[in-house]
Amino acid sequence: MPLKDYTKSRTTVQPKTMPKLSRTLINTAIVALGYLLSRLLGVIRDIFITAQFGTAPVVDAYRAAFAIPDLLYLVIAGGALGTALIPVFQQRKLTSTSSEAWQLANSVITLALPLLVGAATVAWIWAEPLVRLTTARGFAPELQQQTAYLMRMLLIQPILLGIGGIVKALLESHDNFATPTLGANLYNIGIIAGAAILAPWFGIDGVVYGVIIGAVAFLGVQISPLRRLGWQYHAHVEWPSADLREIARLLVPRLFGQSIWQINLTVMIAIASTFGVGAVAASGYALQIMLLPHGLIGLSVGTVVFPLLARLYAAGHNEQFVTRANQALQSVLVVTIPAAFVLWSGAPAIVKLLYQRGSFDSASLFLTIAAVQGYAIGLAGFSVAEIAVRIWFARKDTRTPVVIGAITVTANVLGGWWLTREGALVTQLQMLTTVFSVTNILEGALLIGMLQYRQPGITIWQHPWHWLLSVVGMVVLWQGSIRILPALPLHPAQDWHDWRIIGAHLGSSALIFGWGVLTSSRWLRVIRDSRGTPATHQGSEGVSA
Repeated sequence: MPLKDYTKSRTTVQPKTMPKLSRTLINTAIVALGYLLSRLLGVIRDIFITAQFGTAPVVDAYRAAFAIPDLLYLVIAGGALGTALIPVFQQRKLTSTSSEAWQLANSVITLALPLLVGAATVAWIWAEPLVRLTTARGFAPELQQQTAYLMRMLLIQPILLGIGGIVKALLESHDNFATPTLGANLYNIGIIAGAAILAPWFGIDGVVYGVIIGAVAFLGVQISPLRRLGWQYHAHVEWPSADLREIARLLVPRLFGQSIWQINLTVMIAIASTFGVGAVAASGYALQIMLLPHGLIGLSVGTVVFPLLARLYAAGHNEQFVTRANQALQSVLVVTIPAAFVLWSGAPAIVKLLYQRGSFDSASLFLTIAAVQGYAIGLAGFSVAEIAVRIWFARKDTRTPVVIGAITVTANVLGGWWLTREGALVTQLQMLTTVFSVTNILEGALLIGMLQYRQPGITIWQHPWHWLLSVVGMVVLWQGSIRILPALPLHPAQDWHDWRIIGAHLGSSALIFGWGVLTSSRWLRVIRDSRGTPATHQGSEGVSA
């Protein structure tokens, strides 16, 4: 059925009374639950992988093989293109017809697809020298060859995820957050199936097969909902186009930013590969634990608030823009500070509960605990930076975050290399992840500081003494608990006594977290539609702003 064209005129809807449960609150809940499920599935995925392989060299190769495919996805059609596309697509929906907005989307897909395929082909040809020079440089020659082999298998992933990422951005611009989060969860379920069902038969190759199955599911589940919104794909490039030029203008700095970020992770893997067997694997397991609260809090709020901020800024509603930005920043900070403290102090119990079984021995345990504690330090800064970057992007400024990101990534790479040249394996890994955290805190602070200068009214701190009370209370509770509770067993939990000790430690962490959130909850503001939020009417198939 042909798309319905709308006239460029828009009828403004009068502000309505704020509903008890706003659409933005519902969207935040959907995305938060989706990210929570996704991160939990990610942990479950790693539970199966650790049980099968522990921190064996083959897992080092598997983790290292992901770096180049992830770089292709993120740079060409992942977060970079999505964040550049949403503001321009939103603007065209407001000022043009529905069919013209979909033409812009088709132009972006048509340009991205050959770039993804071409880049994946080049990476497939040069796989062995790429891994030898980057993520596998510290591996033995046999392990370098296995890393290249696994990377070649994984190169179908960025093509599928790349197009899926564009579709995800288009759905989110229509306030459909449920389908993309479902797709992300299906991606993890595919990997779990590979690790649980295929790995016993095919080894680490079975996990890679699961990655490919999950990537197909991620793209496939999003196509039908987008078609129901009116999208029909036709190979088309509207050139020359002011909107495509605007996307390119926004994309180039973001492209550079995504590149240096993924290069940062690649360099970290390369450095960890020189520490010894298991370092790359343990770092990956620990990062997944840190990403659980980060995804639930930082990413969920950032994903929902970005299209809303883009609409408010495009419509010139600066006061509401600042209010929503502050609500997002404060709500993230008030939860992630207690979460970071608990993640650091409770790392031994958390890692033991999740991973210590099967091939995951005590050496793997100590390595992963060290990495978790290093990553935990930067959780709050990492999450706040997610919000701050999206505020900058909503203002159509992608250059400032990239400059700040380049500075902090450079500091991370140089600091990580310099401070980990000597020492025991555990010490080197903890120092590497700690440097990563400190530079993420620096990035968040610089992004907020510049925002306060460019956008008056942006603030995250109120009544600092209350935050001091929260942190001091958590320290006191932690010190009291470690003096009372019995020590955790070094061996895997075998009986009710072992599980009771682990449960007591986790219960203490939950109490500490509850204290931290409650004592600072005065500033926890749920993002919601406020009275007077501008809306536009676009007919039966349109989407209200």
